[in-house]
Amino acid sequence: MGPYRIVGRLGAGGMGRVYLGRSPGGRAVAVKVIRPEMADDPQFRQRFAREAAAARAISGAFTAAVVDADPYGDPPWLATVHVAGISLDDTIARHGPLPESSVVALGAGLSEALQAIHAAGLVHRDLKPSNVLLAPDGPKVIDFGIAISAGSSSLTRSGVVVGTPAFMSPEQLTGGRASRPSDVFALGGVLVFAATGGGPFGSGSVAGVAYRVVHDTADLSTVPTGLRPLLARCLDKDPALRPTVEELLAEFAHRMTPSQLPSSGTAYGEDTTTLAFGGGAWLPAPVAASVRRAEEAGGALSPNGAAVDPRLAPGQGPYTSHMPHIPHAPHTQTAAETEVPRHPDAGTPGPVPPGGPGGTPGLTDARRHPQPPPFPSPPLPSPSDGAREGAAAETRTPTPGPAPTPTRRRVLIALAGAGTVAAVGAGTYLLGRGDQDDPDRGADNDTLKDPSGVPSPGRQRWKYGTAGPVAPALLAAGGLVYAGSRDGSMYALDAETGKQRWAFGTGNGVYTCPAVVGGTAYFGSADYHLYAVDVKTGDQRWQFSAGGEVNSSPVVAGGVVYVGSDDGRLYAVDANSGERKWTFTARGRIRSSPVVAWNKVYVGSEDSRLHAVDVATGEPSWAFKTGGEVKSSPAVADRTVYVGSYDGNLYAVNCDTGELRWTFRTQAGVGSSPAVSDGVVYVGSDDGNLYAVDALTGEQRWKFTIGNVVYSSPTVLRGAVYVGSKNGNLYAVRADTGRSIWTYPTGADIRSSPAAAAGTVYVGNDSGTVYAVKS
Repeated sequence: MGPYRIVGRLGAGGMGRVYLGRSPGGRAVAVKVIRPEMADDPQFRQRFAREAAAARAISGAFTAAVVDADPYGDPPWLATVHVAGISLDDTIARHGPLPESSVVALGAGLSEALQAIHAAGLVHRDLKPSNVLLAPDGPKVIDFGIAISAGSSSLTRSGVVVGTPAFMSPEQLTGGRASRPSDVFALGGVLVFAATGGGPFGSGSVAGVAYRVVHDTADLSTVPTGLRPLLARCLDKDPALRPTVEELLAEFAHRMTPSQLPSSGTAYGEDTTTLAFGGGAWLPAPVAASVRRAEEAGGALSPNGAAVDPRLAPGQGPYTSHMPHIPHAPHTQTAAETEVPRHPDAGTPGPVPPGGPGGTPGLTDARRHPQPPPFPSPPLPSPSDGAREGAAAETRTPTPGPAPTPTRRRVLIALAGAGTVAAVGAGTYLLGRGDQDDPDRGADNDTLKDPSGVPSPGRQRWKYGTAGPVAPALLAAGGLVYAGSRDGSMYALDAETGKQRWAFGTGNGVYTCPAVVGGTAYFGSADYHLYAVDVKTGDQRWQFSAGGEVNSSPVVAGGVVYVGSDDGRLYAVDANSGERKWTFTARGRIRSSPVVAWNKVYVGSEDSRLHAVDVATGEPSWAFKTGGEVKSSPAVADRTVYVGSYDGNLYAVNCDTGELRWTFRTQAGVGSSPAVSDGVVYVGSDDGNLYAVDALTGEQRWKFTIGNVVYSSPTVLRGAVYVGSKNGNLYAVRADTGRSIWTYPTGADIRSSPAAAAGTVYVGNDSGTVYAVKS
C-alpha cells in the first residue's frame, strides 16, 4: 500500500480496515485502507484529502501522528505512527479505576493532545477510552478516522450522527455543530471513566445513554472530590461554559505530582510544551508493568516481517478487535489453569452462603468463603467442536468465504515477550444504526505462542462456583464481574483472576443483572427487595420493598432506578435514597428488564404487552399487544423498540407511537432479549437458532443453528456475537456472516446472557459456575 509492505491486519471499523505495515526502512506504521463503498463517493475523497492533509500537521507528543496518505489512491489510504501500548478501556477493565494522581496526569496528556489536534484546525469527534493508549511516556490519542475540520456539522450522509454516544456532547447528539468544546466534553467523560470505571451518564442501551447525555446531569458522585468541579465544567451542557483545552492543560499540569514532572522541574503554564512523564511513574505499579511489557513487545517486532503468522495471508483474521490487553506477569499457575474456589456449599464442606441459614444480608467478609481444593475443569474445545455440534449458518446475503477457524483469532505478530501490541484502529459510530464500537478493534490480541500462558480464543481463563444456578445475565464493569445466583447472593468477582471481592446475601435467589452507576450496584432479589450496594465493599446502602419477587434487572437513568416485579408493577425509585417516586401497574408479572429512552420507559410483561410509560410520571403512553408473554427485555435503536414474545415473533415497534414497523417470525417462543448492533438485530429462539435480522426491514441476514433452546440473550462486541444454549455450550459467532468462531462447553444449561470485556467473555450456567473464556 504505497511504499508500505502490509504484514498483518490489525482491525477494522466503519471507515475501513487497518493493517500493520512496514516502511522500506523498517518503520512500523498502521495503514488505514478506506472501504470501497466510501471511496466511490467523490465528495468523501475530497473531504478525506483535506482532512488527511490537516491531520499530517498534527505533531503533538500525545497523538499518533499521520505520516503519509494517498486520498486519491485505489483504494485511498492513510498511515499513522504505530503505537505500542494498552488502551484505557482495557486497562480499566483489568485493573479497575485509576487513582486521582494518574487521572490528573492523564488529563494533562489528553489536553495537550487535543491542543495539538485543534491547532491543526481539526476536531477529533470520537475521543473515548478505546481511542486512548497508555504508554510509559504518557497517553496517546489515536484514530483520526472521523476527525473533521473545526466548525463542521456532526451530521454525515443521510443525517447520521458520527461518534460514540456515551462520550459525545449533547450538541453532537442533536445534530449540531461539532466544535472544540465537543472534544472537551468527551475529555471530561473519558476522565470520569478513568477515575470511576464507568461513564458519567451510566450504562445501558445506546438510546438510553444518549438521552441522559442530552437531558441529565452527569453523575460525579464517585469522582475524587478534587476533580469534580473541573470535570463538571467539562461536562456542562452549554459549550460556551466549558473550559478550553489550554485552561485544562494549565490546571492539570499544576496538579501533577513531582514524580510525574521532568527532572528539570520545569513549570508549566498555558503555553506548555510537551509534558514529560517519568518512565511510567504517572501510573499505578501494576498498570505501569503492563505498559512496559507492551512497549517491549512493540520493540520486538521484526522489520523483515518474519514474526508474522505464516498461516495467515495479509488481511486474513477474524472480525474481532485488535486493541490488545496486556497479560499480567506469569503466576505459578498459568491463566488457562487458574481455578477459583467453588462456593463452600457447592460440593465442599464449609459455611453456608450469606443470607442462607444463619446468614445476615449484606455481610461481605471473604473469610466466609474458604478456598477448598480445586475441582476439575471441563474439557477444552477443539477447533472442530462447532462442527460436531452441527452449527451452521444460513443467509440470504451472498455466500461468504470459508469461515475462519478458531486459531485465526490471533494477533498477526508473534511476540518475544508476554506483552502484546496495540495499534491505531479505525472506528465510526453511526447513531441510530446500532451499538457499534469498532467491531474489529478489541481488548486483546493472541500471540502464536504466548509464553505467559494466556489461553487461545475459546479457552478457559478461570471459573468460580456458586451454590446455585447463575442469574440470567452477568455484568462486567470496572474490573469486576457481577453474577447473581439462586443461592441468594450477588457476587463481585475480580475480572482478571476470578477471585471473589465480595458477596452480598439476600433472603432468596438473585436472578437479576445489576445496574452499576456512581459506585453503586442496584439489583433485585426473589425476597421482594431491590438493593443498592457499594461496589467497593459490598455494603448495603438501602433496600426497597416491592410487592413481589424482583426478577427484572433494573436500569438507572436521571438518578432514578426503574425495575419490574412479579406483582405486575414497574417501580421508579430514587437512586440515592431508595424512596419510591411512582408505580405503573401492568396486568401480568414483569420479568422483562426496562429500557429508558426518548422520555419513556419501555418494558415487557406477561400480560402479552410491551408497555411505554412516561419517565417522569409513570403514566402509560402506549401498549403494544403481542400473542404471548413478553419476558424478553426490549432494545432501542433508531427510535425503534425491538422485543421478543412467546408467540414466536420478534417485533419492531415505533418508539413514539407504539405502531408496528415489522414482525420477524421464528418457529418457537422468543424469551431471549434482542441485541442491536450496526443495523442488525440479534436474537435467540426456543427453536434452537440464533438469528440476525435487518433492523430496518426485518429481513433475515443469517441464521446460526444451535439445535437446542436458546434462553440466553446474545451479546455483541467487536464483530462477534456471544450466546449460550440449553445444550451447555457458549458460542462465538461472526456478526457479519453467522459463521462459527469457536464453541466452549460448560456441561450444564446456559440461561445466562454473556458479558464481554477486555478480551474475555463471562457466562454462568445452571450448575452454578461462572466461566471466563478467552474471546
